[in-house]
Amino acid sequence: MDEVKAMARAGENVGKALGVGIKSARRSAKRAGEAGLALSKHAAELAEQELASRGISTEELQERLLQRATGMSREEIAKLSRKARKKWEKKAAASRKQLAKNTEAARKELAARISPAKPKRRKWPWVLLVLAGLGAAVAVAFSRRPEELPVASADNDFTRRDTPARHRAERPEVPAHTDGLHPTPERSH
Repeated sequence: MDEVKAMARAGENVGKALGVGIKSARRSAKRAGEAGLALSKHAAELAEQELASRGISTEELQERLLQRATGMSREEIAKLSRKARKKWEKKAAASRKQLAKNTEAARKELAARISPAKPKRRKWPWVLLVLAGLGAAVAVAFSRRPEELPVASADNDFTRRDTPARHRAERPEVPAHTDGLHPTPERSH
């Protein structure tokens, strides 16, 4: 049991030492960060004073650094970034449009797999059939319509004809009757 107690005490001692070490490391890191921040601020102030003594503003310094690093001015870089942004927006719009089409197609395919649609009945052949029937009925109605007879005028011109009378003697295809009472109908053989 002495070994177990010794190991437990050793674990406690190591745990305490580790806790103290982590705590001191955190404090040291915090102090180093604060010191670095103070030194950075001081260096920035000194750099601004040096630039001011030479007559260079921070905007000019940024422009010079940018030109030295890229070889282009700020306006040229802004122009390039605008072009790149427009191109990217066009690609994004096309991608969104294609994604919407693909989504719609996938939705329709999924819906068709879940419940297959029954074929739709077409109604326009029935409409054509009804219209054709109406046309036939109108044609039959007009073909059975009686001929209109001319209305007698007030002069009572029943005896006068607009066309000359045709006698059987003038028509050779009609045979003359001998008895004069009953005409005999022609028969075709």
